Amino acid sequence: MVVLLSCGGMAQAAPITIQITGNVTSVGGYTEAIPDTIHADVPFTGTYTYDSLTPDSDASSQRGKYLHNSPYGINLSLGGYEFKTAPNHVGQFKIGITNDDPTNGVHDYYSVLSDENVSNPPVGFTINYISWVLGDTTHTALSSDALPVTAPVLTDWGGNVLTISGYYGPDGHGLSIYGTVTQAVLIPEPLTSILMMMGVFFLRRRR
Repeated sequence: MVVLLSCGGMAQAAPITIQITGNVTSVGGYTEAIPDTIHADVPFTGTYTYDSLTPDSDASSQRGKYLHNSPYGINLSLGGYEFKTAPNHVGQFKIGITNDDPTNGVHDYYSVLSDENVSNPPVGFTINYISWVLGDTTHTALSSDALPVTAPVLTDWGGNVLTISGYYGPDGHGLSIYGTVTQAVLIPEPLTSILMMMGVFFLRRRR
């Protein structure tokens, strides 16, 4: 009983990890600085992790802004490179949940944004930001600006753009890598898996 209560307390930390896969759709800007292995149709995989208990830092009734410190962030692999939120960052990773935004028509938005980033191996240009934005012009994808605890259902969203934005050299030549996410799934946390296995074990013991 003590073990189960302790595990229950630990579960309240509520980290959420979403795994995404997709394909690069195009590259633009100063493409000379983009590695030859990164181009249209190249697949990418990645994850982003956030805390579902993070408070909303935006007072707006329609826009939820959820700022995160390290170790939360995004990680993408494509073309032999890993693009990810910088370790030990402070407040540079955020989830945005916008319900019924009245600007230029009523829209819903789901956004993931990383403002401080690194690459491995070094990609040769400065990574300005990594973002993934879903948009819905029917404003039916969301019912509130609360931080979700599940992966977004991609078929609910008409707009779907992943961007790695950067600049190269002392003159700051801008460049961008664009992609579309084709799958997004919730990854169970290790503790959740352990508790599920414990439940199966005790159920078998009772039988």
